[in-house]
Amino acid sequence: MEKLMLPIAEFTEYGEVCFAHLSENGERKETLREHTELCQKYWKEIVKRKKIDEIFQEFENVYLEELSKESRNLFELMTVNIVSVHDLGKINPNFQSDKMHHKWHEEVKPDLNIGSRHSILSSVFYLEYFLGKINEMWGAKQLIKKSEAEILKDFAYIYSYIISRHHGELKEFETYMASLTGKQMEGENLGKRAKSWYMMWKENILHESGISKMRKDWKKMFGRLQKEDVKKTVYLYGLTKLLYSLLVVADYYATTEFMNGARMLDFGEIVDYEDMIDIYESGDVQKKIREYEKETYPMEKEKLEKIDEINILRTEMFLDAERVLKQNSDQTFYYLEAPTGSGKSNTAMNLGFRLIRENEKLNKIFYIYPFNTLVEQNMESIGKIFGENERVMSQVAVVNSLVPMKDRDEGNDWNRILLDRQFLNYPIVLSTHVMLFRTMFGHAKEDVFGFHQLSHSVIILDEIQSYKNELWGEIITFLKGFAELMQMKIIIMSATLPNLDILTDNHCQTIRLIENREKYFNHPKFARRVVADYSLLEQKMTMEYLTDEIVKKAGKNKKVLIEFIRKRSAEECYRILCEKSEIPVFLMTGDSSILDRKRMIRKIEALDSVILVATQVVEAGVDIDMDIGYKDISRLDSEEQFMGRINRSGRKSGIVYFFDLDNAEKIYSGDKRIEKDKTLVNKEMRELLTAKNFPAYYENGILPLVLAEKKKCNDENIEDFFQKTVGNLDMPKVDKRMQLINDNRLMKSVYLGRIIQEENGEELDGRFVWDEYKQLIEETEMEYSERKVKLHNVRSKMNAFIYQFSCKAEFMEDEQIGELYYIENGEAYFDENDILRRELFEEGKDLFI
Repeated sequence: MEKLMLPIAEFTEYGEVCFAHLSENGERKETLREHTELCQKYWKEIVKRKKIDEIFQEFENVYLEELSKESRNLFELMTVNIVSVHDLGKINPNFQSDKMHHKWHEEVKPDLNIGSRHSILSSVFYLEYFLGKINEMWGAKQLIKKSEAEILKDFAYIYSYIISRHHGELKEFETYMASLTGKQMEGENLGKRAKSWYMMWKENILHESGISKMRKDWKKMFGRLQKEDVKKTVYLYGLTKLLYSLLVVADYYATTEFMNGARMLDFGEIVDYEDMIDIYESGDVQKKIREYEKETYPMEKEKLEKIDEINILRTEMFLDAERVLKQNSDQTFYYLEAPTGSGKSNTAMNLGFRLIRENEKLNKIFYIYPFNTLVEQNMESIGKIFGENERVMSQVAVVNSLVPMKDRDEGNDWNRILLDRQFLNYPIVLSTHVMLFRTMFGHAKEDVFGFHQLSHSVIILDEIQSYKNELWGEIITFLKGFAELMQMKIIIMSATLPNLDILTDNHCQTIRLIENREKYFNHPKFARRVVADYSLLEQKMTMEYLTDEIVKKAGKNKKVLIEFIRKRSAEECYRILCEKSEIPVFLMTGDSSILDRKRMIRKIEALDSVILVATQVVEAGVDIDMDIGYKDISRLDSEEQFMGRINRSGRKSGIVYFFDLDNAEKIYSGDKRIEKDKTLVNKEMRELLTAKNFPAYYENGILPLVLAEKKKCNDENIEDFFQKTVGNLDMPKVDKRMQLINDNRLMKSVYLGRIIQEENGEELDGRFVWDEYKQLIEETEMEYSERKVKLHNVRSKMNAFIYQFSCKAEFMEDEQIGELYYIENGEAYFDENDILRRELFEEGKDLFI
């Protein structure tokens, strides 16, 4: 495709006399030709490094399978020259005078609505050129059929839409079409105004008349898009996001090179992966696994069933998964189903490395988790393995709001640091589901920046089913479609993994990396490590009764964990137990920062007897080993995750008492798993939990309900969503539908200034952090990228001091910046265990502080 890229002279004779950028000091100007060539350079380099040509070819083979060779050639020409035309609208006399200080053809200035804008004008330039090419191929030369011409015109409009949006968010494609025809109900109909200006431009400057006929009605086009099957609609959506991402990244890199002289040479691919794997394999754990592999693996079934050493089971599972992966390394989609405490994280790390080694085209690994605590935990594990090797660690980055932006060269190159973060230029990325879904489905420009990085990547997804099950069908359909289009490998792992294939028509094969799940789930070491006790479910539960029961069971050399599904209940239990219990009591909720949780875990580990009251945050990413558990019932997979916190080492006996206090249906609204007959209230569910028979639980009970719900004739119908919303490229609507967390509560963000202890033992004073933030907010002289990086980094520190309260909360703040309230004397709001006293923010209470 690279050979098809056209010089700007093909589209305009003014590339040398019009300017694209002006240096910050105003001394240097970059011509439109120079900028276009730089953009083309970066586009070609990224396409080459990321092997994106293969994605274009895959799209053609699936979406344009019936088109002739001539039509495909024209499609390819149209695709690669998005970047060639994207800034052509900068010949706008207003842009030249207002932005470039260059007076030029002021007699043909566009109207005030267009002003100095250029993206919408560029889109019209693109349409004029390629609609002309299509008409020529169909009409004058008769090289393609009319039906093919109509499909190519569809893409001309889609590509011009991408160009029109390259400085903003991806709005609805239909809104763009309405703008072109002057039928936009709300807005300025910029498309029609841009066409009018272009006609004036041609007549007065080029002395040519007329422009290519553009569609006045787009119903037939959307009819074609909606008729495509679901796989094709996902492909079209994916290609649109990919091309937008490619265009924006090429534009950013080219602009940065002109403005700062900084050339981007590294685009986030794994280099020297063999060295990385060698270091991994030289670790003590891996050496033992490889020794076992040579001497024992696979252990005979009868012997394995009698094994009491949990590490042998972990090693068997590790090697089983690796063996199946090697046998199926040419496949795309994998499930890793393994019990809690079976070493999934290390197995997943190995599988990622194996896939990179088996397929030289793969160049990136994403490790994606449901919670930031899991991200932090797995980053620590990577640090223990590779910590001594700076070259390897420079390739690994955590991407979230809690961690400063990574300075890979430690040289304070602010442009490089910012671009690396914006465009995910890290060979190995650890982040959350939310980040990945923003990249895949977000419509804001910043969301889509990194979409091209999905190309030829390995994505390891942990516990994706932990989110609302009304999205499972959409999730699996998108993931399988993206995996095929973007040439990705995806591994989904969980201890309670539903067979999501039931919810999609995509027939991409899924490989189960653990072929015999019963080998592990039914082994006594996992199946009988923890006993479930349901006696508390037989009576109506009160907090008074529950806390009395806990105090009776807690005692010498006992560590007790209690989980509630409501934060308020956890806080109430904590306060009562602090009064009733003779042993230390702690509270862990969503209020607890990562530092709080680590500090708490260290204290718990040092104690022989302790009670920890918690919310769902304890189910994953909290590495503790307790003796007795109490849990308010909710979803069956949550019960299993909780049981994984009890007798984790398998060296003692563990017991979990289930109770029913709060209404789970109010908390997990719409989730089929909290219907009463699907919870532990039903004795059949207790049997499934004891047997760890989650396939039966999901396939007989949950998935049929989810599937039936998705086939109803309402707004949630999955077929309509993919045809009418995804197929029509309604980007904001896709974004809204695919949001993992819908929190519409009105909350106040309060910053509590106090001193906390960091992991290295040093103190961090939140009051100094607040002052640092204020100085950056007020800073006006600092260069953009430096300020952007420093603001992110200080905000990552601020997270440890920010708490969310109801909009009805009352308090006396000392300062306010935007929607963030600051209280200087934050210590007054915490108890002796550094637990937030939330009750002080209830109406009137703050007056007594």
